Amino acid sequence: MTRRVSLTRCPDYDPDLVEDALRACLAPLGGIEAFVRRGSRVLVKPNLLASRPPDAAVTTHPSVVRAAIRTLQSAGAEVVVGDSPGGRNTAERYASLLRRTGLSSVLEECGCEAVFFDEASSELPSPDGRVYRRFRVASAVAEAEAVVSLSKCKTHQLSLCTGAVKNCYGFIPGVAKAEYHLHSGQDPRRFASLLLDLYLARPPVLSVMDAVVGMEGNGPSNGSPRSLGLLLASDHAPDLDFVQSMVMGIDPLTVPTVREAADRGAGPRTAEEIELFGASFDALPVVEFERPGAHLSSRVPAPLIRAASRFFAVRPRVAEDRCRGCGACAENCPPGAIEVRGPYPRIRHQDCIRCYCCQELCPADAIVLELPLLRRLIG
Repeated sequence: MTRRVSLTRCPDYDPDLVEDALRACLAPLGGIEAFVRRGSRVLVKPNLLASRPPDAAVTTHPSVVRAAIRTLQSAGAEVVVGDSPGGRNTAERYASLLRRTGLSSVLEECGCEAVFFDEASSELPSPDGRVYRRFRVASAVAEAEAVVSLSKCKTHQLSLCTGAVKNCYGFIPGVAKAEYHLHSGQDPRRFASLLLDLYLARPPVLSVMDAVVGMEGNGPSNGSPRSLGLLLASDHAPDLDFVQSMVMGIDPLTVPTVREAADRGAGPRTAEEIELFGASFDALPVVEFERPGAHLSSRVPAPLIRAASRFFAVRPRVAEDRCRGCGACAENCPPGAIEVRGPYPRIRHQDCIRCYCCQELCPADAIVLELPLLRRLIG
């Protein structure tokens, strides 16, 4: 198959600049008309991980969402926008998230409907799945004629990078995500298999990545913004993630989802397999990203990860000086390893599966990841 990734410079989030950059990014791929037909109902799926403002670099920037909507509408598509943040969601919380992330004003400007993923779900078969043969996904995902994914370039504690393949995890309603985390346990490769099974069951027709400003360090929600000044696009998410890893200064095959795709023949193993538009691989604009502290390499065998986790795995800890006592960490912990006793939550580390959902979903950034003594001693 032909593997194509397009890359375009986009120095800031000026709405008109982003729209022009997106159209330029799609042009070598055939333009938006190559992916959707006039009159089709298209679901735009951004990364709306948490209720954070756009400048926090946690979510897909509203200017990128606006550009995608306007570009699709210019091709005659009927566009809806939706995602399912982690944890328990209500229609009121979702509406608040849309306002906080800056999407409400974009949807109003574009006359576009927001769909609430947690309202209705459907079973999605995964006939080519290696680990999961069916998924429970939002009905809006199953019923859309086409899905356009708008991911955010970030590091991730469990999967090293979160990109186009990982963005599909939002197809699953918030509460149901806990069940899949439990099935994956502490094995990042099993989680990568889950993500690839889900992606292959419902691949977006187009994946666009907001890499104007990404996140490094303890992503996907507690890291630091890092400017890249790029938009990337591809009709195949694993190809896009391969290039994303290179741009972040990370060996692509150390990213579990990229490695899993390569092992299955569903993604590239080398850069030579990809036709890159907008730059050459020799002149790729690489920005060395700070790695997340919790990630364990995909090359380490799963039994060894489990055996060594007692001594090497990063553990979540409650920073009591920041904690508001809201209980979001306990509410969203897949194995139920957190309980609120007194003013602050308490974590039973013997039950923790190190999915780091507590850190991702804490609204006060009160969950910190702590290196064990042995790792601090050996650096």
